[in-house]
This record gives sequence, C-alpha cells and structure tokens, in this order.
Amino acid sequence: MELFVLGDLNETEQQEVLSLAKKYPEIQQEIEDIEAAMFAFDTASGSEPSNAVKNKIFASLDAERETETSPKELEEKEVRLYPAANPWKPFAVAASLTAVLAIGAAAYFGYRYYEAEERVLLALEQNATLADNLQRTQVRLDQLDADTKQLLSGNFDRVPMKGEGLPMQEDARVDVFWDRESSEVFLSVNQLAELDENSDYQLWAIGEDGPVGIGLVNPAEKLNLQAMQAAGEVQAFAITIEPKGGSESPTLEKLVVLGEVS
Repeated sequence: MELFVLGDLNETEQQEVLSLAKKYPEIQQEIEDIEAAMFAFDTASGSEPSNAVKNKIFASLDAERETETSPKELEEKEVRLYPAANPWKPFAVAASLTAVLAIGAAAYFGYRYYEAEERVLLALEQNATLADNLQRTQVRLDQLDADTKQLLSGNFDRVPMKGEGLPMQEDARVDVFWDRESSEVFLSVNQLAELDENSDYQLWAIGEDGPVGIGLVNPAEKLNLQAMQAAGEVQAFAITIEPKGGSESPTLEKLVVLGEVS
C-alpha cells in the first residue's frame, strides 16, 4: 500500500488497488491511514512533502476520479475541450458542397442534352415523313404523267358519269375514257363510297346487245387510270354494286352512276 500511496506502482497495479479499495472499506481505510502518516511524518520533519510525492498522490486521485466518470461525461468533456479537434472538417464541408454543385450541374446539362437529343430525333422523324410524302407525291406525279401520255397517245372520249337522280350515291363521280378506234377503256374514280368486304363495284358497257360487264372498280384508287376490258359499240356506261367478284348481269336497283356517250 505504501508503494501505491507513493505512486510507484504501474497503471495496472494501481487499478487493481483502486478496485480492491472500492470493494473493501478496510483497504480504503489503510490507504488513507498511510497517507495521513506520511503527511504527519513530513510535518514533523519540518519539511514540505516533495513535489514528486504530491504529484503521484494527486495523479492517483485523478485516475480514480476518471474511472468514476461515465463515458458520456468524458465524451462531453472532450467535445467541450476540443471543439475543433478535426482540422479537415472545413475541407470536408467544402468538398461536399462541391460534390452537390457538380451533381446539380451534371443533372442540368444532362437534361439539356436530353432535350436537344429529343429535338434532333423529332426533326429527323419529320424529315423522314416529309421524304416519304415527297416520294409518294413523286410516284403520283409519275403515274399522272403516264396516264396523260396514255390518253394523249390515242383518241379517247371522256364520258362523265354521275349519281345525280339515283338513290344509291348522289355525290358519286366517275370518268370513263373510251377510244372508239382501239376500243380501249380507262376509268378514273373521283368519288365513290367504300363498300363492305362482300361487295364490289362493276363497270358495264351498254350497247345494242345490252349491258356487258367489262371490269371491277377499285373505289380507293382515285384519280388514277384503271384499265378495263375493251368495249366496241357503246351507247352508255354504268356502274352497279354487285356481290363480291361481280355478276353476269347488272343489279339495276343498285345502280350507282350512269353516263351516256355523246
């Protein structure tokens, strides 16, 4: 115990003595008696206790107090004593702010890039649509040019056929081009209503021997020349609605247009 009071024990031995002093009051009392005797001896000898002895005793007492202090209190003391113990904290904050700004800039420019890419894709799609429409128009013009040359190459009469006064389709309009010499017949649809899948339009050439079917008409193929079968002596042309594939004789109650040859 004298070595403990004098502070000549190592840290482990000091902790063992302190633990025993807490458990056994008689040990704590003996330590206090030894300390009192030492102070009395120093007083009697007329000399003050040496600084080394004082420091060792107070160091032991301080160690005891530290063991009795809770970890939470130690943490609070450490925080209060060393509020700026981490010198890298300002740099960490600056780095975090830089990272946030970088992420924000990346998101902004990414969004702008996405918008630009969308506009480019839309422009390409529109150009493709325009190119397709232009190609269709060119094909249509080429067909019209070929049809015009076909009509000009012969001696065709235009026979306009209308649905006025007929109950089926009063707004129907069809032109027949007939060459008397070659007997060639072409037909151009201006207006004809679509039919169900079980019906067809059929063109009839009406002569002295009665009506003769010379071909089926496609109502969707407008303003193009549709080639029909040849027709000799004709007084009129007519179109009726017939069962799919056509009929041997016209269904007069489904007469759509009629045009007389002048």
